[in-house]
Amino acid sequence: MRKLLKYLQPLGSVVWNIALVMVLYLLCRLVFTIENWSLFPGLDASRAAYLFKSAFKFDLSAILYTSIIYIVMALLPLRCRGCRWYSLTAKTLFVVPNFIGIVANLVDVAYFPFTGTRTNATVFNEFGNESNWVQIILPEMARHWYLFLLGIAFLAALIILYRDFRTDRKCSVAYYLIHTAILLAVVYPLIGGLRGGFGVTVRPITLIDAQMYVKSPVETAIVLNTPFSIYRTTDQTRYVVPEYYESEDDMPEGFSAVHRPDSSAVFTPRNVCVIVLESFSATFSEFLTAGHGTPYEGYMPFLDSLSRESLCFRWSFANGRKSIEALPSICSSIPSLIEPYFLSPYSTNFVSGIAGELSRHKGYHTAFFHGAPRGSLGLAGFTNISGFDAQYDKETFNDNSCFDGTWAIWDEPFLDYFKKEIDGFSEPFVSAVFTASSHHPFVIPKEYEGKLKSGDIPMCACVGYTDMALRKFFSQARRSSWFDNTIFVISADHMGITNHDEYKTAYGQFEIPMIIYDPAGGLKGYRDGIAQQIDLMPTLLSYMGYDRPYIAFGCDLLSTADEDTWAINYTNGIFQFYMNEWCLQYDGRDCVGLYDYRNDRMQERNVLEEHPEVVEYMLPPLQAVMQQYISRIVENRLVYDAD
Repeated sequence: MRKLLKYLQPLGSVVWNIALVMVLYLLCRLVFTIENWSLFPGLDASRAAYLFKSAFKFDLSAILYTSIIYIVMALLPLRCRGCRWYSLTAKTLFVVPNFIGIVANLVDVAYFPFTGTRTNATVFNEFGNESNWVQIILPEMARHWYLFLLGIAFLAALIILYRDFRTDRKCSVAYYLIHTAILLAVVYPLIGGLRGGFGVTVRPITLIDAQMYVKSPVETAIVLNTPFSIYRTTDQTRYVVPEYYESEDDMPEGFSAVHRPDSSAVFTPRNVCVIVLESFSATFSEFLTAGHGTPYEGYMPFLDSLSRESLCFRWSFANGRKSIEALPSICSSIPSLIEPYFLSPYSTNFVSGIAGELSRHKGYHTAFFHGAPRGSLGLAGFTNISGFDAQYDKETFNDNSCFDGTWAIWDEPFLDYFKKEIDGFSEPFVSAVFTASSHHPFVIPKEYEGKLKSGDIPMCACVGYTDMALRKFFSQARRSSWFDNTIFVISADHMGITNHDEYKTAYGQFEIPMIIYDPAGGLKGYRDGIAQQIDLMPTLLSYMGYDRPYIAFGCDLLSTADEDTWAINYTNGIFQFYMNEWCLQYDGRDCVGLYDYRNDRMQERNVLEEHPEVVEYMLPPLQAVMQQYISRIVENRLVYDAD
């Protein structure tokens, strides 16, 4: 037993020292919260305790990143671990970086009232050219002298309570074998701690993941810590507001992000049901590809049939290429330009959204469904902050026999669960569900293998499975009392894989199926125009006669003529702007391409020099959208303010 404990001594020291810093982070958070208590409306002791508990994985991730060199030094099976110089170096590399992290947390105690958010990497850009650091810091240190004393106390705790890992310098074969095994065993939990979780459905946590625990955006400051905020924004570019126009009043008419209702608007409380399809693309739709001039064999017969009874557009575009980009576009009319908004340094700002607008101002019940573990793909953080009050996921489904083994609950049982939960909702409601079964590794339930139409790629059968699940969902939902009073929005989140070359071009890769279906028959028609995900929110609110102003970057498709519809997306540093048959490509300073995307499907002919009049017509509205988007994000103006 003594030998075993001796072998485990380095690992035990690492665990002890990490736990020590975790306790100090907890104390920093306690001081931060008490000092700024008045800035957190509605906060009480039980709520604070919940937020403290939720902060665990953010603290652990930050501390592991800060301590990674020390951890490697402590666990590498090297003979020199027994040397004093080696252990002293490791202690220095542990104490100094973690003390800097603690100081950053303490500094935010005083700095938070001025910013309303945790300090992130943008502070270095904001104040990088200032030369009066001493004049700024010294008075604040005098005003917050107790934070200075706390910092000294925490440094003393780090130095005194630090546990050394020094081992015997006599190294046998068993020494190397056992310590190598310990090192390998630590790799997996270490990666999980750095990422904030385990499994393929968990992506590395970012600032947006804190949103899933809060009731208001300001509470994310309690959940997060300053080192984590800095790490997660270090490689992110601070947005620079372009100055194409002196003010929004000078921008082209019809391209304002502020939507004001008609004076005669009368609100009709209809239910809204949003269905987001994982990785569906236009290439799987026989209906859409026929409209594009190159009909392909379809794999979504139910959705194609529903499209013929719905409002849909010949050219439907996604505003991004990731799931975390889709929900803000569909539910909050926020496109993904430069980078996904909810992965940006500005993601703790409050946003508008169809759920938030209708719940706050019209008393709607709102709920979001996703069959993956909560937090998967970063969706829960966005849906919580944008107005979805209830969250349903793999845990609430509570039946692992329906788990696909990789991502989520199979679409068929989860859509059935979705329908049954809605049956118990009070009306009116906004519900949204994000399907999952058409995700890599592209498998379907065993009972359907060989029974669904397959194609050249495995994705085809997955699309057919989800389409079948949707057919069953609608068949059952038609019998429910809420169905006829519900408007359905069905949109892919982004395009998936395809083996058709014209859907691999810079604009083809954004073409998706997207429809609005009203069982009452009020929305129907196949229009020869453009639609994009950010148009869905303003179109729905207009259709219901919403009588309040709000922020949305898309247009109301019901009041916009086909020739005036447009779309925007961003790919590899290029803004793409679509109007009529043209796709204009712009890098922020210069136009670099102009293509007839309807006829030049392979993007073979850049006609930029041949049509200067088209560029002259399209560039002003593109710049108007860009300037409003960036300025509103930077200035935290994503919610309408009457003032």
